[in-house]
Amino acid sequence: MVIRTRTDEGDFDPAELIQIGVVQAVDLSAARCTVAVGGIESPPLRWIESRMGLTRSWSPPSEGEQVLLLCMDGELASGVILRGIPSDAFLPIGDSIEEAILFPDGARIAYDPEAHRLTAHLPGGSTIDVTADTVNIAGDVAIDGSVSVTGTVTADDDVIGGGKSLKTHKHSAVQPGSGQSGAPV
Repeated sequence: MVIRTRTDEGDFDPAELIQIGVVQAVDLSAARCTVAVGGIESPPLRWIESRMGLTRSWSPPSEGEQVLLLCMDGELASGVILRGIPSDAFLPIGDSIEEAILFPDGARIAYDPEAHRLTAHLPGGSTIDVTADTVNIAGDVAIDGSVSVTGTVTADDDVIGGGKSLKTHKHSAVQPGSGQSGAPV
């Protein structure tokens, strides 16, 4: 590995302050990556996240991702990495005002402010986990699949199953006394 440094104090090439490079390796546990700039590879450097205070984000760079390297005083070893430059290896995922995130397995989360629509498309075999004391949904809900509930289901209005109202259905073969009625009609 070659590390470029200044030859003497205060002597640096201004072109080395900001450079475009390509991520070579990512160390997730150290939150560092190396970048190739020309024929030179950087030491492990930090990348810039969108937030890193009380609220923090985590979106590590990918090997082969084109990045902007910001080097204080032209020192490659003191550089930080700014991500998000489209390249032939990683093309943009949209061409509209819809904002989206595309993950390596094909999962895609997007919001279209013109249609007021949030979408999440996950690959087969995926799951979505939501953990909260209460989940509130305002509006109609359509589910295309089975529903399994381990607790009580409570409805303020009516429950309809197979076209039969839980509140207003009638029974056939009703008998006085302790007999059982027939199925709902």
